[in-house]
Amino acid sequence: EDPDRRPTVAPLPALRLFLGLLAVVASSKGSLLPPHRTTNLALRGGSSLGLPSPNAMSDSGSDADAKSNWPALESNPEVLTDFIRAVGAPETIAFHDVYGLDDDMLAMVPQPIRAMVLLFPGGERSGQAEKEGTAQQSGEPFFLWQCDNLGNACGTIASIHALLNSDTLITPDTPLGAFAQRTLAMHPADRGAALEADEAIRSVHAAQSEAGQSDAAGASGDVDFHFVCFVHAGGQCWELDGLKGKPVSHGPSSPETLLKDAAKVIQSEFIAKRPDLINFSLLALGPADDA
Repeated sequence: EDPDRRPTVAPLPALRLFLGLLAVVASSKGSLLPPHRTTNLALRGGSSLGLPSPNAMSDSGSDADAKSNWPALESNPEVLTDFIRAVGAPETIAFHDVYGLDDDMLAMVPQPIRAMVLLFPGGERSGQAEKEGTAQQSGEPFFLWQCDNLGNACGTIASIHALLNSDTLITPDTPLGAFAQRTLAMHPADRGAALEADEAIRSVHAAQSEAGQSDAAGASGDVDFHFVCFVHAGGQCWELDGLKGKPVSHGPSSPETLLKDAAKVIQSEFIAKRPDLINFSLLALGPADDA
């Protein structure tokens, strides 16, 4: 799959802008999000926090080197759709903008969804001081740590979390399928180190960092946003943040209710706790428009 090909998975720009303005006007209830292109956002990795690398992570190379190898991606459905297809996702799935968190806006999202990906201001490392426990507890989703040497890779990590915790068939002869097979029995810390060393996925990430419409932070620039993913696994709604030590359960969920369950968590745990900020962007992984 050519990573430079732009799939037609998003609304027309005029419609996107119109819906974005509606979202901003309606945001007095704090429940609606402006789409990414009206806020010109770029994604942020954990390395600019200046935090130490987790145990078992490679500590070679500088912070600038990490950002150069893993530059920021734009929060953009076309960019992330191109990424997942280049690493192994089928043409039948795609990322879509989510314009708001009320029922009417959620009803616009193509169903069924497989994951939600949130861009928000901030992000901080926690719970990664030591490697504890086994690679993955029963019923928990696939999860990997974002080590410092992964630079601004949080968009890629969120996309990997979304794909590998869905029912999407990823074959072993693809970059992501090979990565999943190689790291299935690993601890999340070691999965992060494996991703750092995965040249096939890194090259796709680098190509997509040059796509989109936002002003890129540059290979060595700092950006102030972070990407996390929400998935269903084992009857729970899980938050997957590569800067945290383990997946965070937000209570019961199902594949049919994940969209609304994740929306409630995003509203209460992210937006409501940052009432002075509007720079949030939300994408959903679901069926492609032409599927």
